[in-house]
Amino acid sequence: MYALSEKDNLLIPNCNAKFGAIDLLQAELQAYTNANIETSFEFLLMSTHFGNYEANREGFKGLYRKLSDQSWEDAINLIKYIAQRGGKMNFNQLPRFKKNVKDSRVLELNELNSLSKALDTEKQLANEALRIHAQEQHHTKQDAGVAHYIEERFIPSLSERVRQLAGYTNDLKKMLMERDPSISIFLFDEYLQKAL
Repeated sequence: MYALSEKDNLLIPNCNAKFGAIDLLQAELQAYTNANIETSFEFLLMSTHFGNYEANREGFKGLYRKLSDQSWEDAINLIKYIAQRGGKMNFNQLPRFKKNVKDSRVLELNELNSLSKALDTEKQLANEALRIHAQEQHHTKQDAGVAHYIEERFIPSLSERVRQLAGYTNDLKKMLMERDPSISIFLFDEYLQKAL
């Protein structure tokens, strides 16, 4: 039987995948993960609102379902990254950015307001990713791995989502200024169905 010496016992706590500043940044990554999970559920609720028999907006339903799936996938990838770096996921870590309580509870919105809410939500996620990236770069114990991961995995996709939602919001707003807004909404919903 093999007995551990006192020197071996001192080395055992260091037998993990942690390196760099992951201990200091882990709470930030956990909070961002939870923000993505929360956002995914919000988009899923918006999707079911537009997919019901009363609203019957299949394009909006598909758009919000796609956004929900993307946020969910981002959360899963973050959990995998935290585990890969030797950390653990804490689902009780609250997101860092504050949502307007009044706005966050109302998920039964009209088409234009739902697009603007989705745009605001994606902008918050993008700004939070940029904040984490900037915080890591200016930290005394830099961790290029975390900065690179955030930059490569989140910034491009969030930029594209923000651009797309801003375009949709502006297009629908212009269409609603025409003579018959109900036809405009119907046509825009048809466009969303084909675009997704």
